[in-house]
Amino acid sequence: MKLSTQTSIVFPKPREEVFDFCTDDENTARTLQPLGPIAGVAKVEMHEGQSLETGAHRTITMTDGTALVEEILDYTRPTRHQYRWVGGVKPPFAWLVRSGTGCWDFSEVSEGTRVTWSYVFELRSPLAYPFALPIVALFKRWMAQGLGAIAAEMAQQRAA
Repeated sequence: MKLSTQTSIVFPKPREEVFDFCTDDENTARTLQPLGPIAGVAKVEMHEGQSLETGAHRTITMTDGTALVEEILDYTRPTRHQYRWVGGVKPPFAWLVRSGTGCWDFSEVSEGTRVTWSYVFELRSPLAYPFALPIVALFKRWMAQGLGAIAAEMAQQRAA
């Protein structure tokens, strides 16, 4: 059984600039901060010798010490960045969710660039659904908080 969520925001900037900012590992650690029990991103590290591209692997160290291993499923500049956790999820989340796939889609709109960030979680069992539902709702708020932080940093760059 799967459970999904998504959020989006429009940046008044060109798509290539938004894509590059959103996929920069250093920006990820600064902008994806904790929200309640949802940990933030402390560090992003590509595996030895790999660059950010389709098929690569990286480790995402969270602010609670969890280290998620991700596989990059699609890295097509400047339109899409998709990844899947392939390991590292710890209880209690691991008791509910088998895996998660995140996708950032970047589309040109009249106001600039729309970023749509979606997540699909594969639940361990249909019995996990009622427990996972409020967690995924909070995760959506965490995603929106992250996109808001990116927007604030990008606006600050413009002002500087």
